[in-house]
Amino acid sequence: MTSIKSMVRLAIVFLSILFSSTSIFGQWTDYGIWSSISISKNISNNLEFSSEAQTRLDYDASRLGSAFTNFTLSREFSPYWKLSSELRLGVSRTDEYALEPLRRITISAKYKRPLISNLSASLRFRYQLKSDYRQTFRLSPALYYKVSKKLRLAIYSELFFKPSQEGFYQSDFRYRFMAKHKVSKRRWVSFGYQIEQQINTPDPWTQHVFICSYDLELKRRNGKK
Repeated sequence: MTSIKSMVRLAIVFLSILFSSTSIFGQWTDYGIWSSISISKNISNNLEFSSEAQTRLDYDASRLGSAFTNFTLSREFSPYWKLSSELRLGVSRTDEYALEPLRRITISAKYKRPLISNLSASLRFRYQLKSDYRQTFRLSPALYYKVSKKLRLAIYSELFFKPSQEGFYQSDFRYRFMAKHKVSKRRWVSFGYQIEQQINTPDPWTQHVFICSYDLELKRRNGKK
């Protein structure tokens, strides 16, 4: 138990150093709230389907920044590897403050394995393609700690890369802390804090986000006996 606590403390200290060593304040700062509800179900032993509805408030949580639904199909190819495809449909706010349709396809590969008892790490790669053919590549390392059967903690970081005429450049980064609590059988609530900053742009912004979500895992129907 002592070694687990030491590993978690080390991870927190590492992220603290990372925060302090990076300029986390852009030319302007925003505060937002992200809320979501999701439903997931195992179709087979290695195949899962999930649907998530999410709203995101920005401009000091005073206006709707985006609202969308994600449809995700995931398959585990080994105890460590999972591949997923996702379709996002909804609306998002433009720079001119108007709402426009949001359509996005995402393909991701995730590698996750345990480090020591109750502590595991993962690395996820995402490729995103929007309806206007804008592309984004995302790389996300994470640490997960199982406190108990009902409480899970996670620390994420994420780097965003976009193509340009000179090649790829880093456009954003995120850090996120999440706490997930089991309220009843197959039902979870999550709360978290996220900081995101734009870089390599003439007018960068920093956004602080409070996150809350409710997740329902549907029971898989057994076959005929």
